[in-house]
Amino acid sequence: MKIFAIVLLKIACISTLSSTSSCDAFSPSNSQSRTRSSATKAPSVLSNSSNPKNEKDQNEDNINPFAKASWYAVETFGKLFAQDESSKENKIPLPIIAIDVTKPPSSAKETLERIKIDNDRDYFLSGQVDGLIYDKDCVFADPFVSFSGRDRFVENLSNLGSFITKYNAKMLNYSVSDDGLVVDTRVMVKLELNLPWKPILAWPWGVKYDIDEVSFLVTNHKESWDIEAMEGVKQIFRKPTLKIR
Repeated sequence: MKIFAIVLLKIACISTLSSTSSCDAFSPSNSQSRTRSSATKAPSVLSNSSNPKNEKDQNEDNINPFAKASWYAVETFGKLFAQDESSKENKIPLPIIAIDVTKPPSSAKETLERIKIDNDRDYFLSGQVDGLIYDKDCVFADPFVSFSGRDRFVENLSNLGSFITKYNAKMLNYSVSDDGLVVDTRVMVKLELNLPWKPILAWPWGVKYDIDEVSFLVTNHKESWDIEAMEGVKQIFRKPTLKIR
């Protein structure tokens, strides 16, 4: 309860800040549902920033400050849970693949394969992400903020993965451009957060990946949510009406 009180104070504080204030950001396939028994460690959409100058709020004038503050609070919880779970063994094995995930991709074809592998294991929910497919200065954007920096993205995914207790993800669309340099995905996501009232968030979520034709690295990772930002926030505080199977 002490931790929860601290986060609520953070929400109140951020809500009163002006639109120029700097805060950390929260970002949220096979159809499946499973309960997480331990933290998930990524091999390499958003981590704690050591350089807040990289962050730029998107559409700040159109976003309710309380909505943004609520997402920041969820990220804070993710980091707290990650600290509590950090000593536990990783229970989710990485898939056996014929490529070297300890090195950056050597071709656009390999990058496409590794993006597909990440989506097959629901990287945005499990926390398992192949960080080496991203440029170190890749731009990550969602309906709230955008920032550059691969390490921040990887760390936050890992932290938030330990904050999700159950989830279900169903791929609705997965397309690759003719030149093989753009991937568009759309997934129906349902997830339960590890909060006392066990809220369930559910909405269609998508990502556009832009691949550099020279380095073969993802230089832009742009999320889209088929839900109004404030409605998404309300789901955090609302008693769940859905079930995850």
